[in-house]
Amino acid sequence: MNRRVLLSAAALVAALSPIAPASASDVCGRPCLQGLVDRYLVALSAHDPSLLPLARNVRFTENGIELRLGDGLWGTASGAGHYKLYVVDPQDGQVGFFGTVMENGAPVLMALRLKVTYGLIDEIETIVARGSGAGNFPPAGRTMEAHGHPRPQFLRSVPPAERPPRAELVRIADSYFTGLGGNTGRNTAPFAPTCNRWENGIQTTNNASFRGSSSFNVVALGCDAQQKSGFFSFVTEIRNRRLPVVDRERGLVLGFCFFDHAGKLAEIHLTNGQTVPSPVRSPLTLEVAELFQIDRGKLDQIEAVLGTAPYGMRSAVWDSP
Repeated sequence: MNRRVLLSAAALVAALSPIAPASASDVCGRPCLQGLVDRYLVALSAHDPSLLPLARNVRFTENGIELRLGDGLWGTASGAGHYKLYVVDPQDGQVGFFGTVMENGAPVLMALRLKVTYGLIDEIETIVARGSGAGNFPPAGRTMEAHGHPRPQFLRSVPPAERPPRAELVRIADSYFTGLGGNTGRNTAPFAPTCNRWENGIQTTNNASFRGSSSFNVVALGCDAQQKSGFFSFVTEIRNRRLPVVDRERGLVLGFCFFDHAGKLAEIHLTNGQTVPSPVRSPLTLEVAELFQIDRGKLDQIEAVLGTAPYGMRSAVWDSP
């Protein structure tokens, strides 16, 4: 009798005990990961990190600087905006987000990455674009709040049989940086004819109405023509490239990196034979979160959240030497 009781008790304990998951995705799948972003926005607006399921060793950065969780935008946010774009990677337990957040009554643009392990958030990476970010762009938060919703290409579901392997999506996304850094026009990424890029809410391809200071209006060109022009030779290096969030269901890859501009190049010799002044004549680094939507092996839509950083800066936590 005692033996039967012990065996029954053991079976009950086994039935009630959770099975140890093989990976983070077994605990927190797509709905869970997206829900954690929504909970993050609520907690951020309430200025209360304790509303989140946090790992004891959670680390948090804003614009490349490690801060105490509760500092930075956590102290000034007043609510979520209307623009919300999710990048969900259940395979690796990560989720990315581009969206607007109200800060003291004005919208700012935030890129967010959460790493989740067994249901607990252990990494929080944010880039907050409060001003223009670069050039003469208008405030990023205002333009994205006006857009209101993502382009439909970012929201489509790729049929399971047509989803490329994770490594292939990463390779295609990384080719964008390879073609842009030290741009010569001879090594370009694979672009779809419909490709467009937004940077801090501004369409920076196929946009003849937006002109910079150069006599060569590169913004009027498409994605492929821009890289083939050789105009971006003033981008000295794109370094510390990370592509941690891969959403195979939607064909999305979210990357983080730094664009360095040494400022030494006085003139740009374009592939069409034209020579134009370089738009960057002093050392400049941009910290960038870049989101790629890939359709049938081609880069179709690109979106970036970026801001200026001290020249040569690297992330305090996430970048290896």
